[in-house]
Amino acid sequence: MDSQKEALQRIISTLANKNDEIQNFIDTLNQTLKGVQENSSNILSELDEEFDSLYSILDEVKERMINSIKQEQARKSQELQSQLSQCNNALENSEELLEFATRSLDIKETEEFSKAARQIKDRVTMASAFRLSLKPKVSDNMTHLMVDFSQERQMLQTLKFLPVPKAPEIDPVECLVADNAVTVTWRMPEEDNKIDHFILEYRKTNFDGLPRVKDERCWDIIDNIKGTEYTLSGLRFDSKYMNFRVRACNKAVAGECSDPVTLETKALNFSLDSSSSHLNLRVEDTCVEWDPTGGKGQESKVKGKENKGSASVTSLKKHTRSGTPSPKRTSVGSRPPAVRGSRDRFTGESYTVLGQLSFYDANSKQLLYSFKTKFTQPVLPGFMKYLFVHEKQDYLLIQKDETNWVTFKRQPNEHHRLMNRINKNVILALLTLTSSAFLLFQLYYYKHYLSAKNGAGLSKSKGSRIGFDSIQWRAVKKFIMLTSSQNVPVFLIDPLILELINKNLEQVKNTSHGSTSECNFFCVPRDFTAFALQYHLWKNEEGWFRIAENMGFQCLKIESKDPRLDGIDSLSGTEIPLHYICKLAMHAIHVVVFHERSGNYLWHGHLRLKGNIDKKFVPFRKLQFGRYPGAFDRPELQQITVDGLEVLIPKDPVHFLEEIPHSRFIECRYKEARAFFQQYLDDSTVEAVAFRKSAKELLQLAAKTLKKLGVRFWLSSGTCLGWYRQCSIIPYSKDVDLGIFIQDYQSNIISAFQDAGLPLKHKFGKVEDSLELSFQGKDDVKLDIFFFYEETDHMWNGGTQAKTGKKFKYLFPRFTLCWTEFVDMKVHVPCETIEYIEANYGKTWQIPVKTWDWKRSPPNVQPNGVWPISEWDEVIQLY
Repeated sequence: MDSQKEALQRIISTLANKNDEIQNFIDTLNQTLKGVQENSSNILSELDEEFDSLYSILDEVKERMINSIKQEQARKSQELQSQLSQCNNALENSEELLEFATRSLDIKETEEFSKAARQIKDRVTMASAFRLSLKPKVSDNMTHLMVDFSQERQMLQTLKFLPVPKAPEIDPVECLVADNAVTVTWRMPEEDNKIDHFILEYRKTNFDGLPRVKDERCWDIIDNIKGTEYTLSGLRFDSKYMNFRVRACNKAVAGECSDPVTLETKALNFSLDSSSSHLNLRVEDTCVEWDPTGGKGQESKVKGKENKGSASVTSLKKHTRSGTPSPKRTSVGSRPPAVRGSRDRFTGESYTVLGQLSFYDANSKQLLYSFKTKFTQPVLPGFMKYLFVHEKQDYLLIQKDETNWVTFKRQPNEHHRLMNRINKNVILALLTLTSSAFLLFQLYYYKHYLSAKNGAGLSKSKGSRIGFDSIQWRAVKKFIMLTSSQNVPVFLIDPLILELINKNLEQVKNTSHGSTSECNFFCVPRDFTAFALQYHLWKNEEGWFRIAENMGFQCLKIESKDPRLDGIDSLSGTEIPLHYICKLAMHAIHVVVFHERSGNYLWHGHLRLKGNIDKKFVPFRKLQFGRYPGAFDRPELQQITVDGLEVLIPKDPVHFLEEIPHSRFIECRYKEARAFFQQYLDDSTVEAVAFRKSAKELLQLAAKTLKKLGVRFWLSSGTCLGWYRQCSIIPYSKDVDLGIFIQDYQSNIISAFQDAGLPLKHKFGKVEDSLELSFQGKDDVKLDIFFFYEETDHMWNGGTQAKTGKKFKYLFPRFTLCWTEFVDMKVHVPCETIEYIEANYGKTWQIPVKTWDWKRSPPNVQPNGVWPISEWDEVIQLY
């Protein structure tokens, strides 16, 4: 029975471990899937950024070459116009002279005829017609300005993704855990001479095996490692294990992480070795007492044990790390008699020792940690593993490692006898002094440990205020001093800091200025701290840079053209500030300039570096904001004290943090819209103006209703086409089209619109298939809502013909949502707008088409069967 229970217990334990292992693997897969989605989004953003940069360069080159052609055209035209003007004047004068000469032939009087002939001769001599060059000064040839981009096209066609280094392999056998340090060794699976450096990531854990996703600490990072081995020193082994992984980097990108390795870093106990100590030392685990009579009384016993051999030798070997013998003990019979025969604690001998103390593992005898310090005997630290007094040579010997012994010489005998007469109070004072020195050493070590790990330490100027001498905190403090003195309207938007504040929001709210004793937020290791600047509230921009530089900051201002003015020739080149980056020492403050937009929201621009900007000023790719323009709801702010600094943060930090990954903004194409209206005149009839007004009001009402429900929507079909093509509502479309993901459907959508004054016009389909809603607005303008269904490689929405029950499906490539501004509103549109529109309207979407058959005209429509007649009452509802 007992044996069966034990077997069952083992099975249960095995199953539990396996379940735990599988659950951990599931968590890892989920985390990896999330990482794939996030990293893919980031890579796509970077790809867009790179292509935008190429487009920008091409646009600049194109503009420069166009200017060259226009200048050449203007030069030649001016030359030819000048020559043409001269020829016209010469021709006019020549014709006048010809007419005068012809009339002169009719003169009958000789004298008058001769006078006229002389005049004609003189005028002919001076006539400009005979001095003109009848060869054009310039030719009409413009071939010297032709281009051939065939080679460049070939180069562009060869564009490809960067080569990524393979994942290194960590060799656990070569890794070493000792002396409060961990040495990690790895190698590449195959030689790669393009490797520039490695990144080592590590974290502490209490679980063996594969790293766990849940309930684990964040990975700490060591960057720019040039070799294939790295030693982490100054660690504190306060966990059972540590996880390690390595990534290889070339000059462009970092590769995959290696398979993680878990190394054991358990805490170790220390004790004193009584078998190898001096005979006059009474050693009990971690306590040592001096016994002047102990040597005489135990001498014979020692000799007897040495004669026996086996037992004592076995015991000795247990306490030695290698075959190195202990120093030979000699008889104490030749020594002078002890001054006092009683047993006193640390009063028998006195030494001044300046040397190296060693920590040893009490079980494995492995050297763990060593340091140099000064001790005044009789203080015998409890962590000194091997201690001998060699009586014959008068030396104190401490075993340092397998083959080395640290040797310290005794004081002279006169001093020795003097020290024996010092009373116990003096000894106690010395003991207290040395203990205090050791405590200071521990504090020093703790400070440097924290500095290396968390960017925090013990402040030299503020007593026990921990972490307030970190680079990050000092930079933020100076920046806040700068903005406060200059009335710069900024608030904190750094995602990492806001997340930490949100987790401890109530505690932070109850913290008063100056009461903080530990830096928990601004001292977190990072390269940047991000703040938002409300540009519309900034009244004193002049001189800000100069004051910042006087305070020690190196500042960079990034400007660009105001995209809202692209459609206005006289203002299209106006530049506005988009980002400020102020660096102090190794930390930078990223100031994201938020501009107020007409839709009552805040907008920031793209951080695009111009050619004259130092690309190495800061690691720009690590910036949280600026990869693309962004749009945010106008936040309500609150003032709090964080790490002793008063800052403004969003009153609802959770909402702001949720906005960040979905904040990407796309501008309307103002230049293209102006070109469209130059080619196709805008409809400004009374009916068109009235429809646009009604459609705008209907769209604003629909957006307000859906926002109350928390339902995402975007401009779809003709409304999306109008925004993209002409930045306006298409006047002949007669409706407003919106899209909603089916997973965002709520059963109270219909009632919510009805409560807003929009009655249901029709309902086609059902939630599981081809759902479509239509609501009646005023002035006969209707609101159509199409629900989109996601498949593996595409999305689709359905359509239903009410008379026949036929179903249709409209296919779209997968897309994500971005913000834009349309009719004074912040609304969503597909980020992949051109693909979305071409799917629905084809390649000729730029040409207006007023006759449109929703069943045949769209290129992405396809039949999708017929609704069963038994379901018509449910799936075809007309009102």
